[in-house]
Amino acid sequence: MLRFYSYLSLFLFINLVNAQANQVNFFEHKDWHIVCDNTLTCRAVGFDYQDPASGDNSSISILLVRKAGANQSMSGYVRTNDDEIEQLSDTPITVAVNNQAIGIVKMDDDPYELRPKQISSIISALKSNDKTVSFQQNNKTWRLSNAGFNAVMLKMDEVQGRIGTIGAIIKTGNRDESQVYPSIPAPIIKRAAVISPEQSQKLTLDEVIRRFPDFETHYKNEADCDFDLSKSAEDSDIPSFQLFALNKDNDLLAASCWFGAYNFGEAYWVIPKGTPANKNEIKFVTRNGTDYSDGEISEIHKSRGVGDCWSRTDWTWNGQQFLLSSDLTTGSCRGFAGGTWDLPYFVSEIE
Repeated sequence: MLRFYSYLSLFLFINLVNAQANQVNFFEHKDWHIVCDNTLTCRAVGFDYQDPASGDNSSISILLVRKAGANQSMSGYVRTNDDEIEQLSDTPITVAVNNQAIGIVKMDDDPYELRPKQISSIISALKSNDKTVSFQQNNKTWRLSNAGFNAVMLKMDEVQGRIGTIGAIIKTGNRDESQVYPSIPAPIIKRAAVISPEQSQKLTLDEVIRRFPDFETHYKNEADCDFDLSKSAEDSDIPSFQLFALNKDNDLLAASCWFGAYNFGEAYWVIPKGTPANKNEIKFVTRNGTDYSDGEISEIHKSRGVGDCWSRTDWTWNGQQFLLSSDLTTGSCRGFAGGTWDLPYFVSEIE
């Protein structure tokens, strides 16, 4: 009985901290934002000062990473986005607090990893309203904004259960960190082999329906797709269908689902082999896929046309179904080509 209550307490605790993390998928305030993943690792991102009305891109960004659990230090990284910086990549950038140098950033490393003393000095300065953090190269200076820093770091403390402890960044206290939330182990996915080399074929709607008689209902209701299946095959605005062989028992059906201004999505179903397939064993995966390759479905979308902010989700085949294996954003749209940083919502270990 004692063992039962121990397991129950552990189960309730894990669900509590999971719920806590899910409350902060993405939190943004002014020039800072934060993403905490399913292991309770939190990543906070800040940028240099920019006039919102100017529409200018940011030139400098900093990433602060902290894992959950007691006595965890902060990691820090810097990335640049400035043509003049790129041209002077052999010239180190000086990191300064109140114009007093605390070290250099060698921009031949991308991103550059800050040293622990630099991180400590930067955090201390950003918490204050009367100190500045700047990056200087030759006669040019980029000042790191502290607007939103305290709110974002308080959220990090909250998600990791550090408020009121000696390890908190914002609301420190006298308690030790023995009761802070531990890191949650990432789920393990055992990746299954798929037929190689890849075998696929294009299908017509009639061929899809022969394999999947209820396809039209699933296409409209389950996947909520936009295309009109009643249009003739000669119409240019009709979906395409492709069938991939997964293994001896299952295939993967991909169907065009929706188009946007600069994104698209395909719906995916795992379909047992056979004509018709056993409808009770057909498994829907996603309506937002953009690619399938070697047992992995990917969803890659950008938030605006210039491509400076993206999202990516991956699903991995384990022999029976596709499991969510990765979900991330690159954060705010601040002019960094391809996105500023990879900020996971969800991570896993694939074996």
